Amino acid sequence: MSTRIRVRKGVFCLVLAFSFLAALITSGCSLGQSNPPHSSQESVVNEVLKPEQNNTSNQVEAENHNANLGSSEDSLSTSGDSPSSREAKPSSEIITPEIPLQDPDPQGVLEEPTAAVIAEAIPVLYYHSIAYEAGNELRIPPQEFETHMQLLYDNGYESVSLDELYHYFYEDGVLPEKPIVITFDDGYEDNYTHAFPIADKFGYHGTIFMVTDWIDGAGYLKREQLLEMSQAGWQIGSHTKSHPYLNSISTEQIKEELSSSKKILEDLLGTAVNFFAYPYGINNPTIIEQSKEAGYTMGLTIERGWAVEEDPFRLQRIYCYANMGLAELKRRIENPNY
Repeated sequence: MSTRIRVRKGVFCLVLAFSFLAALITSGCSLGQSNPPHSSQESVVNEVLKPEQNNTSNQVEAENHNANLGSSEDSLSTSGDSPSSREAKPSSEIITPEIPLQDPDPQGVLEEPTAAVIAEAIPVLYYHSIAYEAGNELRIPPQEFETHMQLLYDNGYESVSLDELYHYFYEDGVLPEKPIVITFDDGYEDNYTHAFPIADKFGYHGTIFMVTDWIDGAGYLKREQLLEMSQAGWQIGSHTKSHPYLNSISTEQIKEELSSSKKILEDLLGTAVNFFAYPYGINNPTIIEQSKEAGYTMGLTIERGWAVEEDPFRLQRIYCYANMGLAELKRRIENPNY
């Protein structure tokens, strides 16, 4: 073999070797610079801080997308301060939502409603205070609340009561073509001074879930106001006696919270109180069983979505908050799986 051929072969081998090394180096750099995959836990952390994320049983509502707002939805501290020890809170006091204890569906295994179930789903809105307070999304300014009612009216929605919803789901009742249920948790006095007259302008009525220890307290509904609203077609439901974390008290205490609040409201209003909203959305088999034994026929959660008839004690609702925007409200009332 000639010297020239041997040289050419040597050069060719060197070129191949360098090419191979270059490929390895390039591959290594690319792997080192690529973004790491997002873990499911990171995704959960991001999601639970969004206001639209709600809980399943034994979860608390993920309404707070500002991590600096640290207390609960009802001016209560998440440290577990007793609501009864802090009753008669002024309406100017900040109310802020609680952070969820854990992801409601960490493995993504909760079943989606079937098409047939979705077809029968009904949107149920829930509000808290209708008043302005900077930085507090649970207080919706009256002007903004009126734009919500105007949007519902312009899009052909008719408000229906929880009685009508119950009859529709479980007694073959009939609802209008575009029904919607409007609810308010806790019993703030501005529900009477602001929400009541604004809703009436559009022919709408709603349901107040009242904490009975707070009746007549500063910033909360008075007995005569509750009676007037009830006589005007609004429904009054129970939100317990003192708004405790129901999963942190005894069964006997749960029974007392549910039964006494029901009796107080029925004695005041002269009508049956059949509906109950879980404080902080917390529910479990024991709480649900005690709700049934107390005589309630439906329990409303703060789980995200529309109400379906599948379980009358796990009805879902749509969270409404300050500065959510009309486009977002419209998206939620038009899409059962928003």
